[in-house]
Amino acid sequence: MIEIAVDCAKKLFPDFKYGWLAEEFRAKLPLELDFRKEAKNCIRCKDMFKNDKRIKVPDVYEEYTTERVLTMSFETGISVAHVQELHR
Repeated sequence: MIEIAVDCAKKLFPDFKYGWLAEEFRAKLPLELDFRKEAKNCIRCKDMFKNDKRIKVPDVYEEYTTERVLTMSFETGISVAHVQELHR
């Protein structure tokens, strides 16, 4: 499927030089989409910030986490996207 998309892009856009991305996506995307890895990263992050009272990292429920589902506690707070609010 990826090869078809790259072939179409090359035909429609002769200057297209990003065919190598297809192989990169094929190799890396499954790893990025495995939520078990994300759960491990979250647990590591929680440990890294355990002494900083300003930062709350959600708990991970590993028994309910799978390759396709990441189950974490809900935490109220300020989104990192709201920079001005964070500065206050």
